[in-house]
Amino acid sequence: MIHSHSYHPAQHRSRREIDQAIGVLMGIRRCSAEEALAEIAGVVRASGVGLGGVSRALLDLVSGAVDSTAANAALAQWDAVLR
Repeated sequence: MIHSHSYHPAQHRSRREIDQAIGVLMGIRRCSAEEALAEIAGVVRASGVGLGGVSRALLDLVSGAVDSTAANAALAQWDAVLR
């Protein structure tokens, strides 16, 4: 029997990164989870990068590991947002 909810490591990693990005914004902005998610969604719309990519870009930015070429537009957005 095939289950429609099979486990995909990439989805799990992406969800974890989204949760971590929400937590980072909550700490930096001192805002609620809903407000943090709304801010992330705004960067998704402005950058055209997906939710996982935007979240990864934020985590890269705050950790100093900014060599993610796939998320340059999101990194530019986050740099502006976090100033």
